[in-house]
Amino acid sequence: MGEQAVAVDQQDDIEFQVVLASASPRRAHLLRQAGVPFVVHATEVDESLEPDDLVSLPEAAKKLAERKARAAVQELVVETFAGSLIVIGADTVVDCDGRLFGKPADVDHARRMLRALAGRTHRVHTAVSVWLIHAPSTDDLSLGYRTFVDTARVTFRPLTDADIDAYLNCGESLDKAGAYAIQGAGGGLVEGVEGLRSTVVGLPIERLMGEFPDIARQRQASAVGAPGAQRAEGGERG
Repeated sequence: MGEQAVAVDQQDDIEFQVVLASASPRRAHLLRQAGVPFVVHATEVDESLEPDDLVSLPEAAKKLAERKARAAVQELVVETFAGSLIVIGADTVVDCDGRLFGKPADVDHARRMLRALAGRTHRVHTAVSVWLIHAPSTDDLSLGYRTFVDTARVTFRPLTDADIDAYLNCGESLDKAGAYAIQGAGGGLVEGVEGLRSTVVGLPIERLMGEFPDIARQRQASAVGAPGAQRAEGGERG
């Protein structure tokens, strides 16, 4: 399977199935809100990074998003495959003065993260890797992909230890990059957001729809009852 990073151009005469290569219910919710019919095909991938990958955290997110999308593509594109797919992979990292805040290992780790974020501004980088596959027959496959990174700046209000403990007790920290969920109770920790709120949630849906007309076109087709429109629930930001 040859692959290349290319501009994924609009294909007006092709009906695509959109595939979300993520088990995150938040990313699925954002796609549903946008009216995009899709199915979920999440894969287990190695999310470890080499020290060199951490020099640029946006590039680290990009590498992980591409890794997730590529793994889904490799599972979906088999010898008997024929059809057209748009596969979306994404990864979100929290950047606190150049330090990567991923998902905390335990409650104490989450507490340390929240103390570091309290009263300060940090950046959230979400990378989205979109793969377009068109296979009119099993021996004719074209594949291209493009990845972008969107960054938002998030400012936390000052937090006391009691504030942090109260948030930790709600139980939503441990599976979130940066140990908070802005769309949940963690929104109460936030003083302001500069950029797309959806980027902080885990999928910059406004930019995704704007830059990839084929995805927006599936929404339009679904609105008029196109056959094959499917919706799916997913099973996190990361």
